[in-house]
Amino acid sequence: MLGAVEVPVPEQVAHLRMFARVDYEDAFCIDTNIARTPRQWLRAFIEDAPLWFQVSWIGAALTVLGAKVGPMHGPDHVLGWRVHYDRPDLFATGLDSIGGLRARLVALTPPGQALIATQISLDTAYARTLWPAIRRGHRHFAPYLLDRAATRPVRPADSIAGRARHPRQRWTHAR
Repeated sequence: MLGAVEVPVPEQVAHLRMFARVDYEDAFCIDTNIARTPRQWLRAFIEDAPLWFQVSWIGAALTVLGAKVGPMHGPDHVLGWRVHYDRPDLFATGLDSIGGLRARLVALTPPGQALIATQISLDTAYARTLWPAIRRGHRHFAPYLLDRAATRPVRPADSIAGRARHPRQRWTHAR
């Protein structure tokens, strides 16, 4: 593969049964020799996105959808997405909204590959009306973010302490 490509959603994702009804799902995969856990891949996918993407995405999610965003960093959240599954074979996060759109991202690491799957549940007419525009953005940015994650260095630690050493972040301490 020469970058992230769309692949069928793995059965492992369907077996998680994160929603009673899945209205949309996709998966993108990239060949890689980078050794990361599924947790590290999903963190690289979301947290190593360009800052302009993170800010605009969270702003739109909050204002348009009423997303229930959690803490930006921590063991139970990835840039506001709540951790649902943290297993050696997969890592899944979710974000729900007052507007009725619920999203799940799942990272898997088949040998020599990294895969990010998305499942969406549209629970209201409002969410179903917004979804076509959101879908276009998602289908453009998901492979882009996976390609970008594959070019990022592996972090020395995947913890809050490790986040403090991340080169993009500057921490100031009041004394």
